Amino acid sequence: MKNKTHNAGAKSANLRSNITKNLTLVGLVSLLLTSFAVSIIFWLLMSGQLRDDVMTYVQVLKTDCNEMSSYEELDKYNEDNYRITVVDTQGKVLYENDSKLRSETGTEKMDNHSDRPEIMEARSKGVGISSRYSTETGVLGYYYAVRLKNGDILRVSADMYSVMSMFNSILPAIVLIGIAIILICFFLAKRMSEHITKPIENMAKNGDNAAYDELAPLSYTIEKQREQIWRKDEELLAETEKIRAITENMEEGLIFIDADGRVIMHNESAQKIVHTKQNSDLDAVGLPQDERERFLDCVKKAENGKNSFCEIDIDDSSFQIIANPVFVNDTQTGVVCLIVDITHRRSVEKMKQEFTANVSHELKTPLTSISGYAEIIESGIASEEDVKRFSGKIHKEAKRLVALIGDIIKLSRLEEDASDKDRFTIVDLSEVLKECRDSLEVNAANHGVTLEIEAEPCSIAGEREMVYELVYNLCDNAIRYNKDGGSVLLKSERVGKNAVLTVADTGIGIPPEHIDRVFERFYRVDKSRSKQTGGTGLGLAIVKHIAEHHDAKINIKSKPHKGTEITVVFNSIENGI
Repeated sequence: MKNKTHNAGAKSANLRSNITKNLTLVGLVSLLLTSFAVSIIFWLLMSGQLRDDVMTYVQVLKTDCNEMSSYEELDKYNEDNYRITVVDTQGKVLYENDSKLRSETGTEKMDNHSDRPEIMEARSKGVGISSRYSTETGVLGYYYAVRLKNGDILRVSADMYSVMSMFNSILPAIVLIGIAIILICFFLAKRMSEHITKPIENMAKNGDNAAYDELAPLSYTIEKQREQIWRKDEELLAETEKIRAITENMEEGLIFIDADGRVIMHNESAQKIVHTKQNSDLDAVGLPQDERERFLDCVKKAENGKNSFCEIDIDDSSFQIIANPVFVNDTQTGVVCLIVDITHRRSVEKMKQEFTANVSHELKTPLTSISGYAEIIESGIASEEDVKRFSGKIHKEAKRLVALIGDIIKLSRLEEDASDKDRFTIVDLSEVLKECRDSLEVNAANHGVTLEIEAEPCSIAGEREMVYELVYNLCDNAIRYNKDGGSVLLKSERVGKNAVLTVADTGIGIPPEHIDRVFERFYRVDKSRSKQTGGTGLGLAIVKHIAEHHDAKINIKSKPHKGTEITVVFNSIENGI
């Protein structure tokens, strides 16, 4: 709002200056026009007065001339500052009182005056008047001629420059008065402009206070527009804050580049990934040389109006660069660049490839055995005892194949339902442990392993079938990789606010270098033993997925030839027992 008021004041200052200039200009023009009009009037009045004086003077001289015996008697009028000339009917100068003309040429040598307008008019009409430059004196004069009784022409002339000299004498005073009037006009114009614009400036600060009645509609419109602008500013600020919050909380990097290739905006993620700088050239990104060239080439294609993408590697992470041109009214104004971390996606793709390869291998092995034994039986070369033995092997490999396919289906289902927790219910771990013990008791006895249980009631939120699968796989593995005469302990307990499941065995254990990988699909510490035990290599992978689905944490402790202890920590339910 402060900026708006300031801008309004700037506009008023311009208006004030314009008003001052225009009013001063009006005063100046008025002064010039007035001076010109006064000068014309002065000239006309003085000229008229001069003509009246000459006419009166001529009438006096005419009377005297008619009674004079000689025109030389006119010398007594030389002090009156009038030029007196007498010419005969032929235009010859009979008398001239201008001593300068008489001394230089003499009257008898002066030009014939018969062609003078006033002489010609006086000869024909009795009176002649003219204003002109004299060919003899070279000055502007007023001439008045009358015809005497004897036919001669009496002419009196007055110098018009006497009027001009009088005007010139008062000109400095007129100039000074004009300057004073201009200064007064400027001062009054300034005061008047301030008086006019001050209420308008106040109106700019308070739109409800209209300076003049004529400005009331304008004041209302300005105030309404101000409110609209304020609301739009608030909405724009809110949208800007929303966009800023979104972009700053994005895991993906976001960069806006203008048409000159300068970074005009970037979020924190982009700054961390490619080390961009605000209002700097894109060339300043801090990337290794090869990755930098790949990144700039991708953006360059977008600057040429084409959508483009590429992948770059930074340290141990992989990123996909997606660059798209931005158009406004069919004119490209810049480029928006999105940087997506694809490290996990690449890892998943790699895992999928490895999983596909492992599944193909694991399925191929039993199928090859089944196909081989069946081919021998089909050929009829096998004895009855061999047929029985081969049939047993086919049955064993088929069971292994069914188990493998079953585990693959379970794993696929777990991945599909990874975020589906709608089927969660309250599950008592102690009850699940007892059920697993009952299911695996015969299997344990066949392996010479004793099952022990310490089941403290503790409830968790989960899907009972999955929890049972988790416990079953852990317990089955503990039996499968145990020693003859060994034992497996199934334990559930409350530890603080957590429910802890423990499966401990006295089996062969896991070497330290293999502990971090035992939950990978198809990973086997001892492949020869796995074939003997009939494991699919997916049991612990299924356990890991079920634990992640229940937000549980898995811990594993193992010593070779002494046994393994796996604990799964669940969030228990308060008062769930």
